[in-house]
Amino acid sequence: MAVINPPAWQQAPSYPARNDRLALSGLLGYPGNSADEASPMRVRSGVKPSYQQYQLKVRAAGTPNMTVIVSGGFVVVDQRDTGGQGVYVCANDGDVTLNVAAAGGAGQFRKDCVVASVYDAEYVGSLSEWKLEVIQGPYAASAGATVRGTLPPNCVPLADLAIGPSQTSVAAGNITDVRVYAVASGGILPVASSATPARPHPGQVFYQANTDTFMYGTAAGALAALVPKATAWAPIVLSGAWAATGLAGDGPPSARITHDGALQLSGLMTGVAVNPGANASVGTIPAALIPSMTYWVRGLATTSVAQNYARIAVNPTTGAIVLTNGSVAVTSGGWVQLDGVAGRAY
Repeated sequence: MAVINPPAWQQAPSYPARNDRLALSGLLGYPGNSADEASPMRVRSGVKPSYQQYQLKVRAAGTPNMTVIVSGGFVVVDQRDTGGQGVYVCANDGDVTLNVAAAGGAGQFRKDCVVASVYDAEYVGSLSEWKLEVIQGPYAASAGATVRGTLPPNCVPLADLAIGPSQTSVAAGNITDVRVYAVASGGILPVASSATPARPHPGQVFYQANTDTFMYGTAAGALAALVPKATAWAPIVLSGAWAATGLAGDGPPSARITHDGALQLSGLMTGVAVNPGANASVGTIPAALIPSMTYWVRGLATTSVAQNYARIAVNPTTGAIVLTNGSVAVTSGGWVQLDGVAGRAY
């Protein structure tokens, strides 16, 4: 209710709380769902990032039982009862213990969800509060078939809880962190790969902590990988009779990823006889460099000056290297020069 002619000592008249919510919304993140395009004053809800992402983290009790503990922290909850009415900024100043409903009997599995939720009587119902709560999911015949229950419209999911038949405690292995983090538009968002938001801000960078990779949002609302930086040269583990020549000036067979994400091989090695069109197992690419396709790498030669090309095929699962000879037979002791940038590895 507005104050008419407030006294001089009063800094400002009273005003609707929505004014503050809208002001805060203007400072926060980009809308993260396709449905938000029709409500451009919405923002992305989420937990405030922190050094070790401990804010509102859900964990098991010290001695696991049918409770979970939610740590302190801040959370931004978008108002979605009507939409476009700003955000709620909620603070939890310490650990909160939440009870988890008793498990079902044989053959009954469910997925409960820990949420930070806001209820606002200005729009719906009679409650005006925010709270941490566990929303019980419906029972299913298997763990893989479980789904969340109906979540409050104004909430941020914090963790999913896997509850099996006759379960008597919630351990760390039953808890899946599903927090999304709220940041200013365009900032780097630390998040698990499984919880990376849909429709990111164009150019928004995500650090996927569980895979130690960076992704970014495209203009089409999709995710794409940032170009990896060049890696150091790493030795190829040779197999069978294949070995480095050991001659002065001949580098050992090695591999790396270039600054633009290409697989590069280098080095000189000797090996077994390989007839034209035949294959030979050479060795293994370091696991961190395993590409996802077959490459051509120059070149193959006998002990004479004759040269041709060979195909180096790298297994995208194991990293095993298979050399396919070209048209010139290689005698035992012939050499193979690895010297090429072989297309994009990722």
